[in-house]
Amino acid sequence: MVSIHIHQFAPEGTLVDEHAMVQFQKQWTAYQKLVDSDVLAHRAAGAVLRAALMDETEPFSFLDIACGDASLARRALEGTKVAHYHGIDLAEPAIELAARMLDGVPYEVDLDHADFVASLRDRPEPVDIAWCGLSLHHLVTADKLTLLREIHDTTSDFLMLYEPARHDGEDRDAFVRRFLAAQEPLWTTLTLEEIGQIEHHIRTCDLPETVSGWLDLGREAGFSSAKTVFADPTDGLVMFRYDV
Repeated sequence: MVSIHIHQFAPEGTLVDEHAMVQFQKQWTAYQKLVDSDVLAHRAAGAVLRAALMDETEPFSFLDIACGDASLARRALEGTKVAHYHGIDLAEPAIELAARMLDGVPYEVDLDHADFVASLRDRPEPVDIAWCGLSLHHLVTADKLTLLREIHDTTSDFLMLYEPARHDGEDRDAFVRRFLAAQEPLWTTLTLEEIGQIEHHIRTCDLPETVSGWLDLGREAGFSSAKTVFADPTDGLVMFRYDV
């Protein structure tokens, strides 16, 4: 049986996205309902990630940034040549759920209970492929660029992101109105209180770049190519691939 190693790290100083992560922890149940009902198109996004991973012909290491319960990654990695999985999340309950989700997988697993911003800044070990879903948009633009540079410098193959993305020329307020108008009718599994929590989170914590902005940040971070590979049916969430 492959061992799962859980590492605990005490955050030092003020976290860059502390408010967003605190809100995430409070809204864990509501968020899971959205994931389970697939209104955020996690299944389709995971299928795109899986297709990219299935193209890998040699054993590879996989970094899951803000891994949550690791359910998307486990499905995407099944049947691939993954040799090592490394997940990072600030929410301790998420790390515990990830450990249960990954129990019995045929590859090495390391789980870090840590702020991913600090963890990526301090991690010296390289990785082949990195993935992050619905988390980097909590950072301001300059911090997104810094983080992408750190990912680039320790990633040998490619990075894939799944994030909210504004239309080119669309400001944040217009995006939020468009996104909520498309999404809220789909949130049929949420209570009124949970809808209020998620809406408050989006209005106060989400800082999405434009599609062109996300692509430009990847190139500026040093990736040789950047492209879109998927957009959800509401046209509010986009997956990007950045090749080293």
